[in-house]
Amino acid sequence: MFVKFERHSDRVKSVSFHPHRPWVLSALHSGIIELIDYRIKKRIATYDDHKGAVRSVQFHPQLNLFCSGGDDFTVRVWNFKQCQFILKGHLDYVRCVTFHPINPWVLSGSDDQTARVWNYQSRQTIGILTGHTHYIMACHFHPTQDFIITCSLDQTARLWNYGVLKQRYAQKKNQEYVLSGAEVQLISILDAHKDQLNWCAFHQTEPFVITSADDKNIKLWKYNDTKAWEYDTLSGHTNNVCCSEFHPKGNVIISDSEDHTVRIWDFATRKQIGVYENKYFDRYWIVSCHQNNYYFACGSDTMLQVFTLHKDRVPLVLVNDRYLCIAEQKTLKVVELISGQQQIIRDIATVITPTPTLLEDNIEFIEYNTYDTQKTQLMIRCIRSFKEPSKPKRHLLIVFQQQKGDSGVKQFFANCACFIGKNKIARINQDQQVESYNYETDAVQLIDDKPASKVFHAPGGKILIQRIGTTPQLELFDPMTKQVLHSVDYLNAKYVLYVESYLIVSTKLFLSIFSKQLQKLIEIKEQINIKSFIWFNNIIIYTTKSQIKYFLLNGDTGVLKSTENILYLAKAEEQQQNKLKLIAFDNTGKYISEILDISEPLFKIAIMNKDLNSIHKFIENNQNEAMLSYLYQKKLASMALKLVKDKHAKFSLSLDCGNLEYAYKVAQVIKDPQYFEQLRTEALRQGNHLLVDVCDQQLSQFDRLFFLCLCTGNTEKQEKLQNISPNFIYESQKYKKIAIKNSLPKLSQIMDHIDGTPQKLDDGQKETIEWIKSLGGSQALVPPIPIMKFKSDPWPLVQLNEQDIINLEVTNETVVQQDIFTLQKQVIEEPQIDEQVNDGQWGLDEEPEELIIESKAKDPVNKNIDEEALRGRYVNQKGDVAIKYIVAGDYETGIKLLNQQINLNNNQQFLKLLVDLPNFQLVNSTPYLALATLPVKINRFNEIKNLIKLGYKYTTDAKFNEVSTCFQSVLQKILLTDFEENQIEDIKRYISICRSYLLAMRCDSLKKESNALEMACKMATIDLQPGHRILTLRQALSISYKQKNFITCQQIAKKLIELLKSDNTQKPEVLQNAQKYEKASQQQNSNAVQIEFQEQWLNQQPMYSANTLKNISTFKSCPYDGSVYETDYQQTCLICGLCRVGNAPGLKYQ
Repeated sequence: MFVKFERHSDRVKSVSFHPHRPWVLSALHSGIIELIDYRIKKRIATYDDHKGAVRSVQFHPQLNLFCSGGDDFTVRVWNFKQCQFILKGHLDYVRCVTFHPINPWVLSGSDDQTARVWNYQSRQTIGILTGHTHYIMACHFHPTQDFIITCSLDQTARLWNYGVLKQRYAQKKNQEYVLSGAEVQLISILDAHKDQLNWCAFHQTEPFVITSADDKNIKLWKYNDTKAWEYDTLSGHTNNVCCSEFHPKGNVIISDSEDHTVRIWDFATRKQIGVYENKYFDRYWIVSCHQNNYYFACGSDTMLQVFTLHKDRVPLVLVNDRYLCIAEQKTLKVVELISGQQQIIRDIATVITPTPTLLEDNIEFIEYNTYDTQKTQLMIRCIRSFKEPSKPKRHLLIVFQQQKGDSGVKQFFANCACFIGKNKIARINQDQQVESYNYETDAVQLIDDKPASKVFHAPGGKILIQRIGTTPQLELFDPMTKQVLHSVDYLNAKYVLYVESYLIVSTKLFLSIFSKQLQKLIEIKEQINIKSFIWFNNIIIYTTKSQIKYFLLNGDTGVLKSTENILYLAKAEEQQQNKLKLIAFDNTGKYISEILDISEPLFKIAIMNKDLNSIHKFIENNQNEAMLSYLYQKKLASMALKLVKDKHAKFSLSLDCGNLEYAYKVAQVIKDPQYFEQLRTEALRQGNHLLVDVCDQQLSQFDRLFFLCLCTGNTEKQEKLQNISPNFIYESQKYKKIAIKNSLPKLSQIMDHIDGTPQKLDDGQKETIEWIKSLGGSQALVPPIPIMKFKSDPWPLVQLNEQDIINLEVTNETVVQQDIFTLQKQVIEEPQIDEQVNDGQWGLDEEPEELIIESKAKDPVNKNIDEEALRGRYVNQKGDVAIKYIVAGDYETGIKLLNQQINLNNNQQFLKLLVDLPNFQLVNSTPYLALATLPVKINRFNEIKNLIKLGYKYTTDAKFNEVSTCFQSVLQKILLTDFEENQIEDIKRYISICRSYLLAMRCDSLKKESNALEMACKMATIDLQPGHRILTLRQALSISYKQKNFITCQQIAKKLIELLKSDNTQKPEVLQNAQKYEKASQQQNSNAVQIEFQEQWLNQQPMYSANTLKNISTFKSCPYDGSVYETDYQQTCLICGLCRVGNAPGLKYQ
């Protein structure tokens, strides 16, 4: 018997457990009803409608209702928010109320010496029980039969039958009742007590009634349909027995009394097996038992207490990853995980002498010996005896052998123990010392004499010791050398788990992760007790009293599910689509299998691991405020921008992640000058003078715009500003002069004197004027022309500190500098791609959705200015990466390197690409900036990705000429892209994609020149994106069937059906159509045309010559894109259009 919950209050007159939720109702003498969650130890609600003391309360067994009775003579029916019905009719205090388990009835007993049955739906009294001659103290319906039991201070209990009432209710339902007095019939009077009765109750399943009275006795009665008789008497209380109940789960009787005690009685032997004495010496008044677990509650003068007969934790251990050994009190069971079937393998009560009571020597812990692989060894630890609380705990060793079965039990006593070898145990003796015990030879050896409270198993025959004392520590100890290997300050470790390179330790409220050298890595604290934990793929899944939660290695936690019962985790198994099957047991030993969605922790792990595919998938399918908050908290604003929908939040996040262009578009939608001012401030901080220009136009800040043009050397716009608003410029300059005159009068006099207005000057002013004249007069005051003009490119003055792990672009749009003289402040718009679909060349009715490539690596912020050059340094021109030389302006060396590496021979086309580069000018070899433009860092990664997306769209639309142009352009632009080191793998993947699509387009172009069926089938074998591969297969399927190549048609249909079944984006009709083709071609099973095609090519693409599309075994290849040709081919590569086919070392990336 263990105390689970205590709450101080006024005198508790009645308590009731909710049948499923962890709630208890408490009726107080002060007139208040409290609804309490005893798991989290908080009061949920209070109800105070009764006038006077509340003497009885009960939850409905099925509905969300409860009833109450009190000193205001009323019975009330409540939902969890308020009182629903008030039943009036009693003439004195209502002392007891209870619901019928099925019908809408309430039974109540009162000091007016009657009990009433109410229909709470019609608010009618449908039966009155008369015969008692004093206050009725308790009344109950039988759980399954048509009986009522009542007891009274007249020293009797009465058994009633309400069968007639039940028949009348079934006939009339909610019609008006006329009481006849025969609705409830008296069966028997139970009058063996010698003093006033306080309580009576039915057994749930057996024909027993229990009563308790002021004669200090508890009596058991048996009954049948016609009579009741005394069965036994339980004596032991020393004062009035206020209440007694049969516990429905524990096979025990629980009673409480004014002698300050709660007593437990064995129902089978009718002997007392446990007693709890109130330390505050309160009188106990009421007992209530939970219907579905081992809990019971007691109410006393000053508090409500919730007890449990047995510990909540279900002892369990995983054996060979397939079986679970669990314990229920003294019974050891094995559970087969796949089916969930349980089998009893041992009852330890048969080997313990003397035979323990129901509450003694129950199993509290099981450990499996991993050192012995020949047989199964289990060590069982039992709870301490109530009679001898200071004695060490009983431990049992059980060995199971495959042929012999159970080979017996060995017992010993220790405070704690664990396996350290095949036949050795480390245990803590009564003196709190650690000793080694060989249970085969019974040899005992002291290995550590320092005080210890617990020992835990550690790998390699070592142990973890929890030290006690002034500085509690957790020590990793080697029993062989008797030395402490590592230690860490730690208090009250309860459970430990070694997994991979980590040690996980839990206490009551803390969950900690250590390295194997006991270095603390991370720790979390819970507000509610941690009950169990397991490890699954770098996720710690743990349970509290009310939730299943997860804990990641970076410290992030979250809730996976709330639970009605306490769960103890046993194992986790991975399911499809981010699902996890969790195997657990509740606190009653019930096997539970839960399927949980773990996409949230997997998303956070994907961010840690930089897994872009998983991140994209999660963002597409899960858009919620919690994830947005997480991304913002982790400073991943660019990802959060993909989720948020609110315009103001979009603007704020755009500024946070440095996406000023997107922020500008949102500001235009909001049309609030305050947002343009914020955007201008951030753009000025970043040095984006183009966006500053646009914002000043939107804000009509022509004065600031004029000054910006002055700073950037844009004299053309200065002249336009003078022409469009000369008065404004004049007035602005006038106000500035007034401001200068007021704040700097001496400087104002100098300026006026130079302008021709004589002023009275002092010696200092005269000296300043002479100095100005020596510089050239008034011309010296004209601002100089800027050394460098930035006409169309911003110059980043600061390095953005966005800490995104992966840069997810929200938009690819760029802000184009607006001109108020020509555009009249129109909204900036990006040209839209024509999305009209033309599927004439595919010859199909359906089309797949557009595919978008997903990058796997970090896409850094695209910069127009090379940072090294910005700091006055130039690219180190050593090495053989051609683009580095081209960036620095050394075209000759760059082209020479490309000739050497990839046989570049189409120099004319390559030079055209160079000329087409925007803002790409030659840099002087000396670091002199007067006539030079800073080197441009041409990272065209975003441009390349957009071209690939466009190529995908053209493929979907069957615009094959545009597809070839698009992907060949990608190959050419890659050569002029100064990519980062972490983008190399993406560049190689893009080259491979371009090669595949251009080869497919070659197939299409050769249809007219050669066998169209053969080219269509070969095109279907090329590795394209899934949606496009399906299109090529469908095209080949249709052509092969029309040309009566039915065997080829079967082969293609088989591959197409395989892809369609794994692609959820396709219409069901497409799969049905492919299945029809397959079935139709199977009936013919012949080919009319001989073509070069094999079925295995559909699964593994052969080596196709890019020139003739024939399958070749000996070849030479393009050193840049890897396309292959016949050995006699001597011309330029047909795929990239730049390189001569033949031997070369290949492109150097770094």
